[in-house]
Amino acid sequence: MKFSFRYLPALLLILIILIAGFFRLYRIGETPKGFYVDEAALGYNAYSILQTGKDEFGKSFPAMFRSFATFQSPVYTYITVPVIAVFGLNPLSVRLPSVILGILTIPLLYFLVKKISTEKYGSILALISTFFLAVSPWHIAYSRTAYETNVALFLLILGSLMFFYALKRPWLFVASAIFYALSFSAYRAETLIVPVLVLALAIGHYKELLAGKKTFIIPVIISFILGFVLVVPMLTIMRTPGFQARTSSLNILSSRQNPWGLKEDGSTLRRIVNIPQTLSAKEFFSLYSSYLSPRYMFQLGDSGPRKPYPDMGTFFPWLLLFYLAGLYFLIKEKDRKGLKIFTFVLLLISPVPAALTRDPYSTLRALSLVIPQTILISFGLIKLWEIILPALNKYKLLVLGILILFSSTQMFISIFYLNDHFTSTYWNYGWEQIAEEIPKLDTTLPVIVDGSRGDAYILMLFFMKYDPAIYQKDNFEVPLDEYYINMERNPTKNLGRITVKNFQWGIDTDHVDQYIVAENIAIGPVQIAEHHLSIIKEVKLPNGDVAIRILRTNPQSK
Repeated sequence: MKFSFRYLPALLLILIILIAGFFRLYRIGETPKGFYVDEAALGYNAYSILQTGKDEFGKSFPAMFRSFATFQSPVYTYITVPVIAVFGLNPLSVRLPSVILGILTIPLLYFLVKKISTEKYGSILALISTFFLAVSPWHIAYSRTAYETNVALFLLILGSLMFFYALKRPWLFVASAIFYALSFSAYRAETLIVPVLVLALAIGHYKELLAGKKTFIIPVIISFILGFVLVVPMLTIMRTPGFQARTSSLNILSSRQNPWGLKEDGSTLRRIVNIPQTLSAKEFFSLYSSYLSPRYMFQLGDSGPRKPYPDMGTFFPWLLLFYLAGLYFLIKEKDRKGLKIFTFVLLLISPVPAALTRDPYSTLRALSLVIPQTILISFGLIKLWEIILPALNKYKLLVLGILILFSSTQMFISIFYLNDHFTSTYWNYGWEQIAEEIPKLDTTLPVIVDGSRGDAYILMLFFMKYDPAIYQKDNFEVPLDEYYINMERNPTKNLGRITVKNFQWGIDTDHVDQYIVAENIAIGPVQIAEHHLSIIKEVKLPNGDVAIRILRTNPQSK
């Protein structure tokens, strides 16, 4: 029986999806070790909605979820509700939607690139782009954790795919509008990216739209109305004082103080150059350029505590040549209009939301940038394969295979070994073990959990599966009519006999017989000895350092 090469792209796509699934599913319940507070808040609020129809603050089915001093977009929380209903409240259930949508983004990118690059090598470009996304440390990192940005990216790609299909089947504009609107509501960065991308695609394909205006007009009008209705809740909340206060605290353009402390006296030119708006603009362009810098992409990467992975950039270093070639050749390309519009618009707009914040090179806020940069790398590889690599003759596949195997092995070690060793403290490792240990303690004694270094209460709620109805009854934050307005917080949380609050020396250590739960950095060996505390339980990080302790006071020894 002869093999038919027409099935080869489908077989390769399946193989790529399997590779993507391996890197996103392998040990998903074990690494990263720990569970970040934002993930816990998302998961517990989904659990609370499932149990009571209200979030942790008692708000019924909120349009956006209040979370600590900010708001979480609603899409991820609501799609997590049925997952928790099936698998229960645990880290795997919360991360599973991101894992699934991260894997599904792989075939979506294939169909999108194939659709917008119907010219020569369209299928090959789609397959290579899909493969490099499948093994991208950047995309893998956010597919393995419960980040809203990954859901927003999936919806953005799906909305774009429906848009291009709609140029032939106009009623698919309705589906495109729905997915774009959901992406808009799924993550803050997309509130800027989606409108600009949609406008650019409409302008870039205006001839097709005008040529078929009789068949397009009704679907387009319905799509516009439906999309607008879906984003109205998000637009409304974006105007509230609470939302704007949080945005202003992150936005580099919102400061009215001299950001670098420079004196405002001197010449007129110096005053103009050093006014806050000018300095903020300079800072914005400096941050913006970093997202397009090969140095950050292929060498430095993200410096944040929960960055993709240790010793890894956002892309493998040897892909730099292909990236630069892709930029050059796609700019020169006379055809592939759809590919050029989509790639370059997304390339230029994706860094803007991230550059408007104060964090340098945040891969979290700029995740959508992974798509155009992956496409450019793939396009460059194809072009260089044609022009330069033929000189390598039969060795070119061997060289490429060795590079891919080496980089994939390095990434495997970084994801499943180095990451746990170096970053577990930033993922709040240890709180699950603490939640399992507390029920074993003397039930007649109160438990104080130190909440001064973060929002430990949400981790306790999550891992103890604390009854949301009881928590809502026993705790008060703000009146519900001020839910989106008043960002004041109550530092004390009551979970039955457990009180989460800012720990106070003397008051909490010297007078009452009780348990104290605190991280090592808050109460170390010196303080334990000084206040005659007894160590009941120590939870250690994978690197051997103490993460959290359960202590017991000894007031009689004072």
